[in-house]
Amino acid sequence: MTVQIDSLAIGTDTADVATADVDQLFDEVSTLDATILDAIERRTQLARTLAASSFEAARSENAADSFDDLGTDGRVFSRMLSRLAQITR
Repeated sequence: MTVQIDSLAIGTDTADVATADVDQLFDEVSTLDATILDAIERRTQLARTLAASSFEAARSENAADSFDDLGTDGRVFSRMLSRLAQITR
């Protein structure tokens, strides 16, 4: 199943905005953002280690397949992660 990131939007009709604790929602989003950034940093470290140990490992195209469910956005995200791993090796 392919899902574009922009198609994941949830309308206000599906969320009870009137009773939502906005501060709690912002806190949860901040926590998720921190978790995502930590995961990206760790993935970048691992990709750089693989690149240093084996040129073939660095050229692996399996990582791109990991984000295919996100469609075009997944391919863009995969390229972005790849560029992060290549910066300042």
